[in-house]
Amino acid sequence: MSKILITGGAGNIGSFIVDQCLELGHEVVVVDNFYNGKFRNISEHLSKDNLQLETIDIASTEMVKYVFEKHKPEYVSHQASLMIMDSDKFPHKSIETNIHGTFNIIDACHEFDVKKLTYGSSASVYGNPRFVPVTEDHPFDNHTLYGATKIAKEALMHSWAYSHNVPYVGFRYFNIYSERQGLGAFYTQVFQKWIHAIHSGQEIIMYGDGEQTLDLVHSSDAARANVLALFNENVKNEHFNVGTGIETSLREVLELIERQLGKKAKVKYVDSDPHLVKRRCSSIEKIKRMLGFEPAVTVEEGTKKYIQYLLEGKI
Repeated sequence: MSKILITGGAGNIGSFIVDQCLELGHEVVVVDNFYNGKFRNISEHLSKDNLQLETIDIASTEMVKYVFEKHKPEYVSHQASLMIMDSDKFPHKSIETNIHGTFNIIDACHEFDVKKLTYGSSASVYGNPRFVPVTEDHPFDNHTLYGATKIAKEALMHSWAYSHNVPYVGFRYFNIYSERQGLGAFYTQVFQKWIHAIHSGQEIIMYGDGEQTLDLVHSSDAARANVLALFNENVKNEHFNVGTGIETSLREVLELIERQLGKKAKVKYVDSDPHLVKRRCSSIEKIKRMLGFEPAVTVEEGTKKYIQYLLEGKI
């Protein structure tokens, strides 16, 4: 079997890639600085002989080269990233991690002859969509630093990775969620905030009229897209949307959470959050056709699992 290095391997998506690669019998190297990643997401694997953990920051060129030289991975999945609100709070660190860190990974993949590199981009690159469902040829229209770093990552792949013969596949994630995505320092999506607030009887914020839509895709599905791409020799140097193709409004999200928690929310209505676009809905025709990807976890199933983890004290 193969050796796979996963950056952000203790994170919301990366930890599911770890699960799936180990289940297939591969050897895994988890790289994480544990800013967003959590030990609990990989704790069940830490005693296994085929998992090794490296606690480093990918912004350090020296540490990235050290880890690649030490482990000599055959495949890499690059999921480490600073998120939206964190990027606003720490713009220099966002650029160091999301852009310089990505360059370090690409450069190391070239130096150590990695067979395939997958990585996480974001639907943020599209900004407020001009049409839905959003296809991969939708123009970039981002207005956040986070989105700008994702566009830069894609440009690095298109230029440096391509010119240095590092086969890559990038994924533009839509509204990612899972029971492994806890409450972070600054950035937490509406989905997680609302569940915790309603459970504890606190007031929640409803942005605008609540008719904004999300395309909620479970992290395990996003992980599966990466695994499908890593070992598909026929697909390289491509970008794919990762979503469900289903729009769910904030009002529908609220009703779903209330129903599954068995509690009514205390709602405060405020002006729309500038980080929220009016509509999110992905076209997944390309990823279906080229990778055979179909989302497996419904919003109802994913919400139920998140709430179950919360009630059991796992979050």
